[in-house]
Amino acid sequence: MKLISDARIQKAEFQRLMHQYRHFRWAIAWASPVPTLFQELVKYKEKIHSLIVGIHFYQTHPDFIQEFLDDPRVRFIQQPEGTFHPKLYLFSNSDQEWELLLGSTNFTKEAFSRNIEASLLICNEDDVSNKIHSDTLDLISSTYNEGVSFDAKMLNDYKVIWQTHQRKIESLSGRYGNSGNKSIAIHNVPVITKSWNDFISEIKKEPNDGFEKRLSVIRIAQQLFKTRFHFREMTADERKFIAGLRNKLNIEGAGNWDYFGNMSASGYFSGKISQNDELISRALDEIPPSGQVTKAHYENFKKLFCESLAGEKLASATRLLSMKRPDMFICLNSKNQSALCDDFGIKKFGMSYERYWNDIIERILDSNWWQNPDPKTEEEQTVSNARMAFLDSLYYVP
Repeated sequence: MKLISDARIQKAEFQRLMHQYRHFRWAIAWASPVPTLFQELVKYKEKIHSLIVGIHFYQTHPDFIQEFLDDPRVRFIQQPEGTFHPKLYLFSNSDQEWELLLGSTNFTKEAFSRNIEASLLICNEDDVSNKIHSDTLDLISSTYNEGVSFDAKMLNDYKVIWQTHQRKIESLSGRYGNSGNKSIAIHNVPVITKSWNDFISEIKKEPNDGFEKRLSVIRIAQQLFKTRFHFREMTADERKFIAGLRNKLNIEGAGNWDYFGNMSASGYFSGKISQNDELISRALDEIPPSGQVTKAHYENFKKLFCESLAGEKLASATRLLSMKRPDMFICLNSKNQSALCDDFGIKKFGMSYERYWNDIIERILDSNWWQNPDPKTEEEQTVSNARMAFLDSLYYVP
C-alpha cells in the first residue's frame, strides 16, 4: 500500500497497471483524452470489463465519449442524485491478483499534469484488502447498472451543451484562451471584483471633463446606429466619427470624437472609411444591435473586416466595435493596452484578434461591475449601456 501525490509517478504507475493486468474495472467522475494514457487505454480496449464515467457539469470530453460509442462495456452516468464523483481504478488478473488505485484523480489531462492529486494504491497482498476488493466490485457493479452507453445522437446532443459550458469552466478556473499567460484566480484580480458603485465613481473622476465628453460620444454613436440601419448609409463625416477619425460632423459634442480611441494615424483605415468600403459595413452588420453577442458574431465580423484590411488592424476594428456595441467591446489601442493588461493579468505581447476575445472580452464579461450594473440615474444608465467601452477612461495613458 502506498500514497501517490506526484503526477509523474501516478502516470508511470497507471502505465504499469494497464500493461500488467488483463481486466479494467473503473468508476470515475470525469474523463478526457489524457496524453499517452488515453492512447494506451484505446490500445488495450479489449481489457475493459466495465468502465463507468460521469458527465456531471459537462466536464467529460466528447472525444473520450466518441471513442466508446455503442460500447456496452463503457457506460455514462447521466443524471445522478447529487454528483457522480468516485475515482476507482481496479486492475485485475483474478480475485487473488489485483491492484486498486483510489483517491482524487479523474482520468483527465489536468489530473495527470498540473492538478494536485492524492491516490492510494492497494494490492491483494495488503492487510484488510479482501473487504476493500469486494466493496469496490459491488460499487462498480451497481453504478454500471445505472449507466448508459452513448450512441451518435446522444453524443451530438452532449457536444452542444458541452461547448457552451467550456467558457464557464475555464473562467472559473482562471484560464482564458491559450495565450500561455499564467492563470490568476478571479478573486485576486481587483478590477474583476470591483462593484458597480466603485466603477461608476472612478470613471466620473476622469480629468478635463472626460466623463461628460465620453457621454457625448456614446450618445451620438448610439443615435447614428439607431437611425442608420447600415454603416454604409451614414454620411462620410458620420462614418469618420464612428471610426475615430477627424471629421466635420455638426452635432454638439462631436468634437470629442477622439475619446475611446483616435485612429487618425492609420491612413489605410482612414481611406477605407472615406471610400465607404462595403466589407467594413457588412462586417459591422454581423454584430447584432442588441441582445447577446457571441464569439461567432465576432468571428464573422473579423473575417469580413480582415478581407478589407489585411493584417492585425485590431485598434481600428475594436474602435468600430466599441461604438456599435459599447456594452460588449472596448477599443484596445496603444494608449490603454499596457495598463489594462497589467490590471487584468493578461500577457501584453502578441495580442491578436483571437486573444482580444479570449483573454480580454471574456475576462471583462466575468467582472462584477459588468455582470451587476446598478444605474441610479439616466446618466448612469447611459454608462451601463456602454460599460465595457468606458473601461478606456480607467486605463487611458496620454
